[in-house]
Amino acid sequence: MEEVAPKEAREAFYAAALVGLKALDGRERTPRRFGPDADARWQQFRGALGDADRLDLLLRDGAVTWGPAFSPADSFGFFGLTHDEPFGPDWQGISNDRAATLAGHVGAASLSSAAAALKIEAQPVVLPALTASTRVVVAGGAAILAVAERFATAPELSWSDQVVVVASSPAFRQLAGLAAVLLAAKARTPLVRPDAEPAPVLASAGFPAVDAAVVSPDAEPACADFARKAAG
Repeated sequence: MEEVAPKEAREAFYAAALVGLKALDGRERTPRRFGPDADARWQQFRGALGDADRLDLLLRDGAVTWGPAFSPADSFGFFGLTHDEPFGPDWQGISNDRAATLAGHVGAASLSSAAAALKIEAQPVVLPALTASTRVVVAGGAAILAVAERFATAPELSWSDQVVVVASSPAFRQLAGLAAVLLAAKARTPLVRPDAEPAPVLASAGFPAVDAAVVSPDAEPACADFARKAAG
């Protein structure tokens, strides 16, 4: 079977997703994904299932609310699936041994850990002045990281209300999705592809107008053009 995503990309996806799952567990009164209690429940339930199945079940649960943070279909662009199917028949996942290794070495529940798992490097990015009414369109992995880190220090800002990300790269799309998780945003990240003129695409995402574009050097050319055009 032809791979829909290379092994390295799949492993990076799972490593980053685990950072997001750790963040969600950290906000639970009683952690339900990791730890001795979760392990004990899994041993009672697992039957013939392996560690990779356990991880996929956690991602399937997280994808319901957070989309591309935990959904390969959303991040990699698997078309022809129902909106609530995060994997599809062609997703090959990872081995049980690799799933156990990744789960045992989860990075800190932080934006930098998620970016590192996805091999997205921080770069100098010029940010506009951001107020609670500023709406921005973001293109590029470093730009997603920079904007998210700014929002993390400003409680008056609302990520899912003010930021829309344009991305085609699976890594950039997943980082955008994880930003909402790691910022404890009230909803998933508005995320679009540069497949049409910006105005109708952004309007469909709830952004009839944007005030500024934030574009980093690593942005995909079509996404950079889309963002700049959207901001006028």
